[in-house]
Amino acid sequence: MIPRNYFVPNFGTDKDVLGTANSISIAEAMLEHKLVMGTPESKAKYHNKAKDTLYDYNPKLDDDVKTT
Repeated sequence: MIPRNYFVPNFGTDKDVLGTANSISIAEAMLEHKLVMGTPESKAKYHNKAKDTLYDYNPKLDDDVKTT
């Protein structure tokens, strides 16, 4: 049987995550601009319109193309 409900230690936030957060805060201070991600406004601003297009990946080919 697989053991369940066992203790998992919490060692805090990973050093890479802390370093990235520190780098972001330094860049924000240098550029005097706050990075905003995940809000409805930012999602609308950076929305990829190409993903809204329905592409036909199997179009019917012209007879000339089939012959070639």
